[in-house]
Amino acid sequence: MRGLGSVCLRCRVRLLIASQARARRGISSHCGTAVAENDQRDGQVQDEGQVSPATPMPRGPSGDAQPTAPTQPPRHVPSSRQSSSLAMFQSIVKSQAEAPSMSGVQGPGTVGIELVTDVAKIQIMLEREGASIAAAYSYFEETVYPQIVKPGTVVPQIVKNQIAGVLLNPLALQKPQDFDLDRLPSVSRITEIMIALDVLKPSAWATLVIELVQHIYRQKTDPDAYSSVKDYENAMARRDALLRDLLGSWRVFCEQRAPAQGGFSPKPRGSDHLKAKAFRGDGKPQQRPHLQEAFGAMFPQYMLPTLTRPTFAAFATYKLLTDPVNRSRSVKGEAAPFLQMMKGLIFQARPPRRNDFGAIFDTFPDLPRFMWPTRQGNNDGNAFMDSASVFGDESEQLTVTVHRQLGDAIKGRNLGLVNKAWQEFWGKAPVPDAGRIAELAKHPDMFDYFILAYTMMRRFREATGVWNSMERIGIKATIKTWNSMLQGCVKANNAPGIKTVWDKLIRSGAKLDIAIWTARIHGLFVCGEPQAGLRALDEMAKIWAARHDPQYAAMAVQPTVEPVNAALAGLLRLKRDGDATKVLSWAAKHGIDPDIYTFNTLLRPLVRRGDMKGIDEIFDTMRSINIRADVATFTVLLEGTLNHIGDLAPEQQVALVERVLSAMRSAGIEINMQTYAKILHLLLREGDRAGEPVKAVLGHIWRRGLELSSHIYTMLAEHYFSLDPPDAAAVTALIENRRLHENRGIDRVFWERVIKGYAQAGELQRALRIFDRVFVSGTTITLATLHELLKPLVAVGDVAAAERLVEAARKIGRADGDATGVTGIGGAEGRRFWRHRFWHLAYEAGLMGEQLAERFREANAGPL
Repeated sequence: MRGLGSVCLRCRVRLLIASQARARRGISSHCGTAVAENDQRDGQVQDEGQVSPATPMPRGPSGDAQPTAPTQPPRHVPSSRQSSSLAMFQSIVKSQAEAPSMSGVQGPGTVGIELVTDVAKIQIMLEREGASIAAAYSYFEETVYPQIVKPGTVVPQIVKNQIAGVLLNPLALQKPQDFDLDRLPSVSRITEIMIALDVLKPSAWATLVIELVQHIYRQKTDPDAYSSVKDYENAMARRDALLRDLLGSWRVFCEQRAPAQGGFSPKPRGSDHLKAKAFRGDGKPQQRPHLQEAFGAMFPQYMLPTLTRPTFAAFATYKLLTDPVNRSRSVKGEAAPFLQMMKGLIFQARPPRRNDFGAIFDTFPDLPRFMWPTRQGNNDGNAFMDSASVFGDESEQLTVTVHRQLGDAIKGRNLGLVNKAWQEFWGKAPVPDAGRIAELAKHPDMFDYFILAYTMMRRFREATGVWNSMERIGIKATIKTWNSMLQGCVKANNAPGIKTVWDKLIRSGAKLDIAIWTARIHGLFVCGEPQAGLRALDEMAKIWAARHDPQYAAMAVQPTVEPVNAALAGLLRLKRDGDATKVLSWAAKHGIDPDIYTFNTLLRPLVRRGDMKGIDEIFDTMRSINIRADVATFTVLLEGTLNHIGDLAPEQQVALVERVLSAMRSAGIEINMQTYAKILHLLLREGDRAGEPVKAVLGHIWRRGLELSSHIYTMLAEHYFSLDPPDAAAVTALIENRRLHENRGIDRVFWERVIKGYAQAGELQRALRIFDRVFVSGTTITLATLHELLKPLVAVGDVAAAERLVEAARKIGRADGDATGVTGIGGAEGRRFWRHRFWHLAYEAGLMGEQLAERFREANAGPL
């Protein structure tokens, strides 16, 4: 059986004519017998080019649903009929354009033969050997689309349908294989073009959106899944870009609603009708409408049955954006209108049920696992989820917010912020209601975090209050809870507190573990009590020896290398090398073997002193017990070996670096970009004196075919700008030669440093070009960088460029705030934002409008 995408141009045109006749005028007699035969032959093809919802999509190697599109566009054998097919298509277009208009309806106008020919060329491109749909789309964007949107041009619908059948529909099927590569246009751009040409089919479009949602769900958000911070940040940046594309697609789709409503709105068209429908004649409430009905009321131009899949796509997007694990703070402002709209719909509709979207789950069986990981299978089989579960993620969101507040409070030692976070978490009532208690019970670790925060600020009464509160609602303290209190004392440098907590822990009868013993020993050294730390280590061994005595059963834990390493690190930090040797002897006596961390700890002071004999002894010992050096070992060695390398002759410098790299390879250490970055950091610290070994390391990297990391590029740029005078030309060459504008791995930090460097070097035009290219599009930029660029712009009187910077800063405030426009962020955080020196300079230079100026004056009027 042939689908619509595999017939020749002539037959496709005839099919399109028949389809349009039926859909728009209700007549089909002029289409001829051949069209009817084609319709009958292709009768099993769905109306919108989709696999039937009841038919599972084919599975890939991982079991995931795969799109049904072929890996490359179908090809025909070129024939002499192509020219006649093109002539027939042009003839049909011309006849439709010249046909008299229906009564009261303006005719479609005329279309140039050039456009018709260019549309046909797209199909010819896709029929060639090795055809690329990306190349065909590029031709469409450059040549065809400008003709369509040219003012005054009215394109017949048959031409638009031809574009959809030949290019847009295959593009939508191919895009799920390209989400991470971007060879094809974004989903939002595909949506925009489909709507502009009036060829969007809701179910087919929604399938593409669901594929995108599923792809985003599959992106790992756990930092432990990535080998480096750079990899994690790059992955999250890519994920944010996909989220923005998803939101952009919905923004374009929702613009089809009535102009008075705007793109997103909590009150859809027809909501009054839905409210009226929700009440019987006697005024009593009836069953609430389905979510699909509420969603469909916003888009009356589409038949309700065609909106099943778009409704699910909207609900899946809502779940993704409100998932505490998968949500992204960077798109919070962009997501707010869509979330507001969906919450309005969900409130007025009955909770979705599984059988509402059963056929979609057959096609996308993984989505329930992503969307409801804890609820799946807990219901009776009919209830998809109750109303509480629809909004249950609000408590998760609160927990994430409180956790972030608490982290900020700990960093800044801000007791007031801890108190505020506790009130938000616990609630204002002395004892929460049953519903809140049930939610609190899901997050016992949060209580431990509050205990840590209060203890490190020496607020033992408040910490005890948190402890009592958690036990009041049935959450029992664990050894982790005790460890949190102990760590709080360590962070507060409170040795007496450590003793108090330990004594209470022993009296509680809780079963101890190696982590709590290590925390105690480490804490005593940190707090300047090394003798107490050594006594604790010895006490641990004695209690383990007496473990069969019932009074020591709960306390007894076999000593391991972890507390030994904690003691060693503490002693060496205090320069008590003699006692460190005694600890090693003590460990050997108790049968505790050292690990690589032990030797790395011992190496650090030896390398710092340049004690080559001691270093050799350490490595001899490591070899004798078959412990191999790791990356941390060589990092310690690098710090000592490359220190003051600039004092050596250039050839000696290069030889030394080569020996280090060779030694690492011989030890089986993989030299990754982090290792190279460490080496370059140590070399660049020497300035121009280490120019030769820097070139040697860069050559080593490039010979391996590796790409420098954004961190390394940043270090190189900082090095060039730090020279006297700054070498801005070298930075320009670096950017152009390595084509860094096209490198998606280059992060915001690099571009900000380059802007600062250019501004300080007097290269304002280069700084502005990077600002316009990288940051005006919406990428976040710090106020500190904007200030460095604003200063010279004000000095030279470039008002237009300065105003662009002020507008960028205003957008930063709106994105980080509560989406209230120029009023921006509220509270103390908002006042700190408006008190930045950037705003003072902008205000003094008269670059603010009246609204911004008023907000600036308000923020700077009162105390912080």
